[in-house]
Amino acid sequence: MKDLEAFKAVVRRELFTHPVITANPFTAWFARGEADEEQVAELITQFSVFSNHFLVLQVKRMVNAGTLEGERCARNILMNECGVGIDPRTGSVEGRTFATGNAHLNWLRDAGAVIGIEPMKLGRWASASDATKAFLNGLDKTYGSHDPMIGAGASFAIECWAASGLGAGPALEAGNFWRQLIRGLEAVNERRASEDLEAIPLGFFKFHAEIEAGHGVNVWRELEETFEQPGFDAKRFLKGGKKALEAIETFWLGLDEHRRASGRDALAGVNVAQWAL
Repeated sequence: MKDLEAFKAVVRRELFTHPVITANPFTAWFARGEADEEQVAELITQFSVFSNHFLVLQVKRMVNAGTLEGERCARNILMNECGVGIDPRTGSVEGRTFATGNAHLNWLRDAGAVIGIEPMKLGRWASASDATKAFLNGLDKTYGSHDPMIGAGASFAIECWAASGLGAGPALEAGNFWRQLIRGLEAVNERRASEDLEAIPLGFFKFHAEIEAGHGVNVWRELEETFEQPGFDAKRFLKGGKKALEAIETFWLGLDEHRRASGRDALAGVNVAQWAL
């Protein structure tokens, strides 16, 4: 495909309509503020495994990037995940300060500590549900792929999923999954306040809601650079994006099934076999 604008239209049609972007059942429910402490603990635990093991995937994305812009973006994201400050407008960590406490896993540990989760339980593979493991295996095969075209498609899809609706007006922004999680956690904190309990720190979630819009801008720029590369393959790019979104959906469906479960297999109906090792 030679026309960039035509390809962007295909991308919007084939990736942006994925249900993990348009109709996430877990985050839509969570936004209502009905989650109990155990359900919040499960969210924090599974997110912590994702956050910690994403570091490995981010290194793979960086070393396998097919363009200088892709490599630069991946390096900035990796450093920020590890605790280096980032400019939310540009997505750059140049000249920023490192602090161990700002590692994203440690923000989740701060949140988990308030509700009694042992810090070393968070981020561990042993704490992952089958759905979370399947999700990470799926990202390893797409976002971490040695095929730079698959990786570029996965990177684009992931960042656009995370940034969906941000900056696009109140109605669309309210449907962003970060905003939905924040609303639900704010409701949990209101209940905790009424019981004279400490509020759960929301820094991890609020930071990502702020920064993801910048990531989305960067990844569109990366798409344009990737499109101009010799050997650009639209089919492989789209394949990487679609498979990455399928992996992400597995994560959320696992959490949704867990919250629905009552004394039965928390993964009933969630297809994790395609990503199994």
